[in-house]
Amino acid sequence: MYIPHVTRIGKKIRVVNPGEYLVSAEDEMIGTLLGSCVAVCLHDSVNRVSGMNHFMLPGRIIKADILQDRTARYGITAMNELLAQMERAGASRESLSAKVFGGGHVIVTAFEASTLPSDNIRLAKVMLELEDIPIEEMDVGGSHGRKILMEAKTGRVYLKNLTRKKIDEEIRGFEYRGFRVRMAEA
Repeated sequence: MYIPHVTRIGKKIRVVNPGEYLVSAEDEMIGTLLGSCVAVCLHDSVNRVSGMNHFMLPGRIIKADILQDRTARYGITAMNELLAQMERAGASRESLSAKVFGGGHVIVTAFEASTLPSDNIRLAKVMLELEDIPIEEMDVGGSHGRKILMEAKTGRVYLKNLTRKKIDEEIRGFEYRGFRVRMAEA
């Protein structure tokens, strides 16, 4: 986890990378950068505890994914682990609210018909509904990436949409399993 201190904001920023989650009750920011991945931000306004996950895949409902994998790369595990950590930090499920971000179709590979972004979004919604946690805000889908920063004490989330040009600059030349990544056609 990368922890820069940005003087412009005046607070420590803890960055959640893909496959990670973080819970905090400190006066700090939690941030991440999203493409097809989804981040669920939870906040308990009574106990002032917040958390964020960043998952890449919805997950399969098999023993290895749910019981053995403690990373947040699968949405099912990411949601369960985030909720457990929130409760350990003093949050109450009855006071939780959620904000959901990401799931953009930002790159196209050989698997252009991928439903991964929408599957990630659907999983986040279903898990929150099953846990009876209301979704206060959503910014999902589309063909752009997102940068989000969340104030841990207040649960306030700041969102910056990333243009196709900016994403292209960041991923230009990246190769994934032998397939050249290119931007989706507008």
